[in-house]
Amino acid sequence: MSIISNYIWEKAADGGINPVSLVLQQVKIRGREIDLFCVCDSSDEKEASMTEQLTEWFHRKCLPACEGRTAPMPRDLLEPELRRVCGELPGQGAWGYCAALLVGNTFCLCGQGDVSAQLINYRYNHPRIKRLSIPLYGRIQRGAGLLLHTPELIRDLRQEEVCQILHGKGLCQEEGIGRRLREMYREGRSRGNRGPVGGIYLQVL
Repeated sequence: MSIISNYIWEKAADGGINPVSLVLQQVKIRGREIDLFCVCDSSDEKEASMTEQLTEWFHRKCLPACEGRTAPMPRDLLEPELRRVCGELPGQGAWGYCAALLVGNTFCLCGQGDVSAQLINYRYNHPRIKRLSIPLYGRIQRGAGLLLHTPELIRDLRQEEVCQILHGKGLCQEEGIGRRLREMYREGRSRGNRGPVGGIYLQVL
């Protein structure tokens, strides 16, 4: 199993600072893929540093923990770190995040606030989308797609439209995923979405 990913990060239509920060980390250890993805939406600089702390933790603690013959459970790795990071944040103002840690084909999905996770299932060539409840733990299957995103990315788009954009040829390459995310972004802008956006899409091959 392998994972291909790409991201979208755009300022608001009137410019300014985009409060969204992203994490995309993908490493292979002992033949197994270790991946960390996170979308954090916050106007507070201390809260925005969450993505920096997660990236540092991923290389300093998470990867060494995965070097053994037996892979640890993503939940046992990610949840304690998120409790530590969130406990150090001021907890004021509107903010949200969604983080996914995958170790091989097992995953842990955590978050809070209005950053969402959508599962796109392509079985029988009929894509379906489902908003995932958080926290969520389990195994991810080949052919599945996962979209972590801020609300503005898909606001005013019907679920069927999101599925159609994230379907078909090109999703097995980073460039193809990037094109689909930009198409989604442009479609949202054409319907009046004016705010900053951030999102990560990962495809399981």
